Amino acid sequence: MGKKILYIDLDGVVADFSGYINQIYPGLDMTDYEVNGPIVDAYCIANRDVFHNLLPITGAVDAVKKLFSLFDVYFLSTPMWDVPSSWEGKRVWVEKYFGEDIKKRLILTHRKDLNLGDYLIDDRTKNGAADFKGELILFGSEKYPSWGSVINYLIQKK
Repeated sequence: MGKKILYIDLDGVVADFSGYINQIYPGLDMTDYEVNGPIVDAYCIANRDVFHNLLPITGAVDAVKKLFSLFDVYFLSTPMWDVPSSWEGKRVWVEKYFGEDIKKRLILTHRKDLNLGDYLIDDRTKNGAADFKGELILFGSEKYPSWGSVINYLIQKK
């Protein structure tokens, strides 16, 4: 039997989108995207390289590289539909931190639940994550507050 399939979201899980935006707009509540989304969207439209320049979340790159040896890993992310440069930026970002071959393991979609797999690491339940047919690992939650806790859990599951 082959490796189990693991999907990993980008923004808020591997790439620090909120940290980047909070440098531009200190104190902006990124959890209330319904209210603050237009501000963020406008900034991203005006600054096309936002997604190219995100820093990784602490421990994310090493953790994901470790997971590549244990699982069949794909990045599963929802781009900003009104910000076409987010599509390109995500692809460039994945290649920058994980190499040339990994760019073909990037899936951009608004319906994460349509992808078949065993695990999804995401920081939100939006865009189909809550309805994912495998197990949702909610990154940043009390149970999975950091990459260390995620790795410890997934090592048991491989």
